[in-house]
Amino acid sequence: MRYGDYLNLDRLLGAQEPPGDDGKPRAFAHHDELLFVVVHQVFELWFKQTLHELRRARDLLAVDEVPESDIPRIVAALLRIHEIQQLCVHQFDVLETMQPLHFLSFRERLGSASGFQSSQFRELEALSGLQPAQDGRPNFKQAVYAWLARTPVEEGFAQRYLAAFETYVERQRGLQRQNPDLDAKGQAAVQARLDAYLASCHEFLAGESATLNTACLFLTAYSGEPLLHLPCSLVEAVTAFDEWFRIWRFRHARMVERIIGPRVGTGGSSGVDYLDSTVRASIFPELLRSRAFLVPADLLPPLSDPDRYGFAKDLQG
Repeated sequence: MRYGDYLNLDRLLGAQEPPGDDGKPRAFAHHDELLFVVVHQVFELWFKQTLHELRRARDLLAVDEVPESDIPRIVAALLRIHEIQQLCVHQFDVLETMQPLHFLSFRERLGSASGFQSSQFRELEALSGLQPAQDGRPNFKQAVYAWLARTPVEEGFAQRYLAAFETYVERQRGLQRQNPDLDAKGQAAVQARLDAYLASCHEFLAGESATLNTACLFLTAYSGEPLLHLPCSLVEAVTAFDEWFRIWRFRHARMVERIIGPRVGTGGSSGVDYLDSTVRASIFPELLRSRAFLVPADLLPPLSDPDRYGFAKDLQG
């Protein structure tokens, strides 16, 4: 076994041959066309690895009772994905070494080919939860939310937390009343916003997704408790996955804007306008929304059974 044989390098390095009108490999229309092909092929390779890791995370999480020993494995898969996501974002820097006129020298040779047609990226959207699942199995988002909904939150936590949140909002009211930059009209507006803020927290903890939302707040608020550290690290890893997914899309849109401007995409889409419309789509909006309702540590209601989430007393000291 040789290095090139193990990696199938003859096939891999011979795959940078765009087809001509007759379907046969043609010469590159411009020096930079090789760069364009290589970067997009590397994207597809990283998409393949990301799907491989995300399926593992989904499969470990999509069971009725997740063993505690599997949480680090799920987090490890997500951390690997984070590194891949960052690499993919930086690949746009390499692509942007290509001048706009150089891209136009071969753009029409793409015909109607478009990144929108990437089946792996569409699969990644479906597996992550941005699109409906394709294989009848739960997607990663469904697995995460089902796991969160089973979190053993203390009885009465939501009511105690709402009381703490109301205290926090009153503290904010007092701070704003001392704001020298607000006139009477400004004061009325900010107090109305705080009214809406308080009402939105009540809705968050009492609405249709109350069980899930309460778990989000509980894990994040008490992440310092030893037995909640691992579950919270999973929540943070999921949040980072969502964030980097959107950063990649934003960076993609800016790269396209820089090279071709607001023109029609090769696949017939609206180009940059379409890409920008996808940037704000969050996979896990409830996780992000829960951050708006966190309160400072000094206002957190004490746990009614703190020993339940700490190390056993006979193991301390």
